[in-house]
Amino acid sequence: MAVHSLHFVLKLLTVVLLTAAPCLPLGDGLERRISSELNPHCTLAQCNTSHYSVVYVKAEGPNDTLHYVWDLTAKPSVLLALTDKDSNLTIDWRAFIDGEDGSLTFSTDPFYSFGIIIDKVWEFNDVNDTGMFRADMNSSYIKELDTQFFNWNRTQFREEEKSMVLTAEASGYNDSVVTKNGTLRVEVEVFGFNDHSENLPHLLHTSNTTQVDMVFDRLTTDPSFNNSRFAVEFVIVSQDQRNGTMIVDVRKSLDDEHTPGVFTLVDVESPSSHSHSSGGYLQWKPVAYLAQNRDISNSTVTNVYGPVKSPPKALDSSLLSAYYGSQLTNGSQTLVQAVTVSFGEADDGFYKKTKYTSWTFAIGYGKPPNEDFSLLVILVISIGLGLPALLVVISGIVMSIRKISQNKDDLLLSS
Repeated sequence: MAVHSLHFVLKLLTVVLLTAAPCLPLGDGLERRISSELNPHCTLAQCNTSHYSVVYVKAEGPNDTLHYVWDLTAKPSVLLALTDKDSNLTIDWRAFIDGEDGSLTFSTDPFYSFGIIIDKVWEFNDVNDTGMFRADMNSSYIKELDTQFFNWNRTQFREEEKSMVLTAEASGYNDSVVTKNGTLRVEVEVFGFNDHSENLPHLLHTSNTTQVDMVFDRLTTDPSFNNSRFAVEFVIVSQDQRNGTMIVDVRKSLDDEHTPGVFTLVDVESPSSHSHSSGGYLQWKPVAYLAQNRDISNSTVTNVYGPVKSPPKALDSSLLSAYYGSQLTNGSQTLVQAVTVSFGEADDGFYKKTKYTSWTFAIGYGKPPNEDFSLLVILVISIGLGLPALLVVISGIVMSIRKISQNKDDLLLSS
C-alpha cells in the first residue's frame, strides 16, 4: 500500500510541476502594440544613409502610449515619453539636424518624460588591479572618449510582431587627439510584452522596457596602459524637480535561476519612479561577459558610481536638447545627473585578456521589475521540503495499518 501511495503522490507532483510552471505570470501582463519608423517623415539626403539613425517607436497600450525616440547617429541617446493614447511625434528635421532646441515635439504634453545619453567611454589604467574607477584619477591613468567621435553606422533595423531591434556599430574612434580601431556596438530592443530576454543575463523586461546591449570588441587600448579597463558614463534627464536626485538601489536576491551565480539587481530610479512608480529607470544585473559565448566562466563584475550633477552643456545639440530645449537651464522640472558603470574585477585579466566585453541593461517607465521565484522553483523547493515529511507520514500510516492488522490476526488466533 505504501509503495502505491508513494507512486501516486510522485505522479501527481510531476504533473503539477510540468503543467503549472510555464503558466507563471510576469508582472501585470500588460501588452503594448509596437510600431516603429526609421527617420520618420524625413526627406533630407542625410536620412537616406546608414549613418543617420533616428528610430521612433510607439508602444500603444489600452489607455496610453509610451513613445521611444532613439538616436544612434552621434551620441547614442533615447527619449521616453508617456502620453495619452492619441498623441504623436513631430520632428522639424532641418532644425533637428542643425541641433536646434525645441525641434522635437508631441501633439499633446507628455504625462512624464525621461531621457538618457551614453555620453562618454572612459579608458583607465587599473594599475592596482581593483576594477574600481574614479573620474578624478591622475590624468596619466585615464582617457576620455566622447561618444560623438565614434564612427557610428546602422547595421540593423528590424520590426517584429511585438518588438523592434536597432543596431549601430562604430568601426573606430577619432577625436583628433585619440585614435582607436575596433568596434563599439549598441543593440537596442523594444518590447511590447513581459518576459526574460533570450541571452544571459536573461534580464527581465516588461511592456514598458527597452533593452540595450553594449559590446566592446577588439577596441584598441592606449599603448601606455598595461592594465586597461573601460567604463561608460550616462547623462540622465528626467521630468522631476531639479533639486531632487536619482536613487541607486543595489538589491539582493536569493534567486539566481535566470543568471547563475548572480544574486543582485541594480536600479537607478528617477525620484518619480522611486516614490510613485511613475517615472523612469535603468536596471541591470552587475555582470558583464568577456567572450561572445556568455557563460559564468566568461563573466566579470560591474561597478556603479554616482549619481553626480551633470552640466546641461553635456546635452548640447543632442536628441534631449531637441526636446527639452530651454527647460534644461530655465525649468525647475528638469533633473540632470550622471551615473558611471565600469567593467572588471581583480584577477580577471583586464580587457587585454580577451579584448571583448559585453553588458546588458534596461531602460523603462514605471517601477523596475522584481525578480521573484518562478513557480518552477517554488514547486521544486516545496517538493524538496515536503517529500521527506510526506514519506514520514506515509510510513506512519503504513506502520499503523500493519499494527492494526497484526492485532486483528492475534485476536483471531486467540479466539
